[in-house]
Amino acid sequence: MARKSSIDWAAVEADFRAGGQSNRQLSEKHGVAESSIRKRIKTEGWVRTNASKVRTKPQSAHQPARTRPAAPAKQDSIPKESADHHLNDRISALASRLVGELEDATAYLGEIADVIEEETAEDRSDRRKQAMLKAISTRDRAETLRTLKQIQMMEAGKAGKKGVKEERKEAAEKAAKGRFARMASPKLVVNNGK
Repeated sequence: MARKSSIDWAAVEADFRAGGQSNRQLSEKHGVAESSIRKRIKTEGWVRTNASKVRTKPQSAHQPARTRPAAPAKQDSIPKESADHHLNDRISALASRLVGELEDATAYLGEIADVIEEETAEDRSDRRKQAMLKAISTRDRAETLRTLKQIQMMEAGKAGKKGVKEERKEAAEKAAKGRFARMASPKLVVNNGK
């Protein structure tokens, strides 16, 4: 940073009022601490004449591969059958994408592993390599297959299988109706010598 005597505060103020640069950019340009600029702004009441906001964050060079289509306007009365059909279509599309990913990962498993080996050869630690290999492991592919099977069962309407808790609850209710049913509360008979 520059010494106090060599700082041209008039130039800093002029650049600030012009509004083309952020405080950080001004501090780098004039060799002044950003906190010093903020302090001067506050004490001397500097105001940017250009009212447009200074962009301080650079725009990302990354552009998403595809954008999500705008959501259609919601209707108050959507028939349940239509909603179920739409859900089944979405599940089917998801399953087909997962199958494609699984086929690609399985078909090129050796090549993917070789690329991972080459990419992580110069790493000091094996953590990144192990994480990448785990991502393409048989266990993860088996989990993907299991997920696909569940999706297929849901789509076919066979997902009506009850869970363990539901089965236990039904068994308890069935047992409570039979031999182990609650007894009726006893009737109180009072005989006062009559």
